Amino acid sequence: MTKLKFIVPILLLGVLILVGAGCGGGESAVPDGRGGITTWVPKSDVVGEDISDVPRYPGSVRVYYAPMPEIPDAIIVVYVTSASIDTVADFYETQLPANGWESELPAEMMKEFGLTHMYVGQTVTKEGREIFVLVRDSSDYSGYTEINISFREQAE
Repeated sequence: MTKLKFIVPILLLGVLILVGAGCGGGESAVPDGRGGITTWVPKSDVVGEDISDVPRYPGSVRVYYAPMPEIPDAIIVVYVTSASIDTVADFYETQLPANGWESELPAEMMKEFGLTHMYVGQTVTKEGREIFVLVRDSSDYSGYTEINISFREQAE
């Protein structure tokens, strides 16, 4: 396995970070718990689809759905939730392998890159397809966790 195979996930990560800054949907203002400052939080899904065999974090709201112009046959779906990053990451660490997704990153490469999750923050595959799940603080919704999922048919 070459390091070149892991360049595509890095490209996907860059696109996900850029896309995360422009998410939004049906929103309502609520107090953010910091002295009355309000944050706009989504209350309903934007138009789009969930990926059928990728579990959606319970109670999350889809705030973005679009194709990735840089990568053919790829889409990005972004959700937000009030759950913590650790809680959401733990959910995907158990639910992705339970749904047949596999990590191809060997343990020695995980150590080399300082990665701590097998299924979050790296590409995982299933039946000729691949996804990349990124869980982070939302840059658009203060106090919320953002779940960025890119999906594409697997490259050769």
